[in-house]
Amino acid sequence: MRRQIKQFVFSGLLARHAVQDMEAVGLLHHANVTVTERGDGDLYASVQERIRTGSIEMQRVYRVLFVLENMVRGLISSRLQEADGADWFEKRAGAPMKRNVEKRREAEAKNQWHTGRNKEPIYYLDFGDLSKLLVTHWSEFEDLLPSQTWVQSRLEDAERSRNVIAHTNLLSSDEVSRLEMYLRDWIKQIG
Repeated sequence: MRRQIKQFVFSGLLARHAVQDMEAVGLLHHANVTVTERGDGDLYASVQERIRTGSIEMQRVYRVLFVLENMVRGLISSRLQEADGADWFEKRAGAPMKRNVEKRREAEAKNQWHTGRNKEPIYYLDFGDLSKLLVTHWSEFEDLLPSQTWVQSRLEDAERSRNVIAHTNLLSSDEVSRLEMYLRDWIKQIG
């Protein structure tokens, strides 16, 4: 009897590991998996596990960055539009920023088959340009933000993390924590 129990437990462990292996390569799916997740599992089944795992880790970090960057863009756009009207970008952006926007719009016009960016010019700017706009037009933001140094340090650090993520690398847990802290700081500061 004891031998049968050991064999039963051992068989159960082997089965569990076999199921996990089959799930890892996309041959078996949980019942509570969405259609999209099942499709992703099928798409990524042949990809190395470290790459699949890294992509899952970075999904969450990308969301943090997405929210932070779009909050900053939204603040700049709304504040400067409030001050100057719909053509705030023409009045406030420097020549290099305007040239970059124009180049990017021209490239999009040539590739109409691909989804373009938000039509607002601020969405064509580099992340680093956002800090420049905030500092250059500080009088429009000083009632909301503690100091130019506070803004620059957070956005420069966030840009470094953004570049790591944008080039499909893993961000260290310390950098992830820092990015999350900057998002929390930003939310607390501007509400």
